[in-house]
Amino acid sequence: MSTHFPITTSRIEAFSDGVIAIIITVMVFDLKITEAISEDDFWKAIVNLLPKLLSYVVSFLVLAILWVNHHQLFHQIKHSDGALLWYNLHLLFWMSLIPFATSLIGANPGLWHATAFYSLIFLFNSWAFALLRKYVNRKELLHESISLEAQRKILRKNRLALGMYLGAALLSPISIYPSFVLLLLVPAMYFIPEKITTKNTNP
Repeated sequence: MSTHFPITTSRIEAFSDGVIAIIITVMVFDLKITEAISEDDFWKAIVNLLPKLLSYVVSFLVLAILWVNHHQLFHQIKHSDGALLWYNLHLLFWMSLIPFATSLIGANPGLWHATAFYSLIFLFNSWAFALLRKYVNRKELLHESISLEAQRKILRKNRLALGMYLGAALLSPISIYPSFVLLLLVPAMYFIPEKITTKNTNP
C-alpha cells in the first residue's frame, strides 16, 4: 500500500526568493559611474545617471510587487504539484529579463524601441503570473477557506495590467511619454497587495 505525500511549497518559495534577490542585485550593478569625476562635474554625473536610476526604481517596484504577490499567493496554496513548478519557473524566466530591459531603457531613455521592449517584458511577467494564478485556481490548490471570488477579482485586475502594458508598448512609437505614464500606473495600482479573503463559514 503506497502512501501519498503532498508536495509542499516551501522549496518553491525559497528558490523563488533567491532568484528574485539575485535579479535585484544584478540590476543595481548597472548603477555606476565608470570614470573619476571632479567636484565641478559631480552633479552633472549624477544628473546623467538619472535615467538609469529612475528605470531601476520602477523595475525595483515591479519586482517588489511581484515578490509580495507571489509570497501571498503561495501562502494560500495548500500543496504543490509538478506542473506548478514549471509555471513558477516560467514566471521566474520573464523576471530574470527585467535587469536587461532596465539597462536598455536606462541607457536609451528617448528610444521608443527600448520603451516598447521594456513594456513587453513587463507584459510577459504579468501574463506569466496570471497563468500561474489561473492554474492554481483551476487545479483547486488553494486552501478550502480561500474565497475564489477574491481570486477572480485579482485576475480581473491582472487583465487590466496586461492591457496597460500592451498599451504602453503600442503607444511608444507614437510617443514614449504616455507609455511612461502607463508603466508608472501599473505598480501604483498594485502597490497595496490584495487582502487574503476567506469564505464565510458562518451558518
